[in-house]
Amino acid sequence: MKLLPTNPNLEFLKKEAKALRALHRQGDVACCARIRIYDSDFTHKSDEEILSAHFSINDAQRVIAREYGYTSWATLKDYIESLASPLYHGVSDKQAYKELVAESYDKRADVYDNHVWAQEWCRQLVDICPPRIGETILDLGCGSGNIAFQIADKVGAEGSIIGVDIAHKMLAHCNKKLKQTSHTNLIFEYGDVEQLDYSPNYFDRIYASAILPWLINPQAALRHWFELLKSGGWIGLTVWPSNSFVWGDGERQALRKYGVQSTVHEFSGTQEKTRKLMELAGFGKINIHVVERGRWMEPGALKGTFSKGGYGIGQYPHYLENVPDTIIQKAQRDYWNEVDRRTTEQGVWHDMTTFFVCAQK
Repeated sequence: MKLLPTNPNLEFLKKEAKALRALHRQGDVACCARIRIYDSDFTHKSDEEILSAHFSINDAQRVIAREYGYTSWATLKDYIESLASPLYHGVSDKQAYKELVAESYDKRADVYDNHVWAQEWCRQLVDICPPRIGETILDLGCGSGNIAFQIADKVGAEGSIIGVDIAHKMLAHCNKKLKQTSHTNLIFEYGDVEQLDYSPNYFDRIYASAILPWLINPQAALRHWFELLKSGGWIGLTVWPSNSFVWGDGERQALRKYGVQSTVHEFSGTQEKTRKLMELAGFGKINIHVVERGRWMEPGALKGTFSKGGYGIGQYPHYLENVPDTIIQKAQRDYWNEVDRRTTEQGVWHDMTTFFVCAQK
């Protein structure tokens, strides 16, 4: 499989298709192998039969798309066009944003293992997308190593696991825990999951639990991970629906009334959107397991939102940075009214429904 350019351009790909068709018209035998591999109509045909057959520009585009791992030219075209979506251009200073993300997790490194819900997400993801003995696995945004330590015995001594994170203290925590085990098939190292230096077609399986919303361009990141997988390799990841009240929907809906956009979970907010994300990255055999869960919360615990501090997930500067306080106060009142409307004798329901996604290259 060919790798897409870092900044893929549709015109460049169209020229590739035209060049392939031109080779066919010129009777160049060198193009026959490519056509035979990527067009099932020509799989069992000789060079002479291929060169004498009709081969349209649509045929050439389909071959080019399949060379890049896509089933159709339309899907490849949609992927390239998706990269220009305003949804993926909400960070004006990438380095500053990533430093904020890393800092926020470094502050929680020593207590992150106390988050039972995070451990449960990782356990369920592994159950849904189980590793095999001997596999080479990449654990993206490994955090405190919930997935890596869980699967170390499952891949055996023949396998290997690389845990990658952007937070140095998280990695130090992982390595401290690693020293207390007998595992020799684990490595934890620093890395930006959107720009990794590993060889293409290297990993049998990739896990990415609870990291997609924090990325600058999740669509491009998924394609990057697709290229790191071997043919037939699998990816397992978790995302959340956009209508989860506590996870941002309440604040988002209140702000939208005043023209302020919060984008957290918007790109993967439904099963349909999540499936499209995976398809545009090139994945097939996409299985989305919806696990409905949640808990009751005290209303007062939900009213500490609308803060300009920290960072907006997937947005920088914070989406409230330049919003007048008067607008924030109005939106906040609307939000509190919604909290009151949802309040029952048990409290307010905190919807933590999760999409567990398993897909193949």
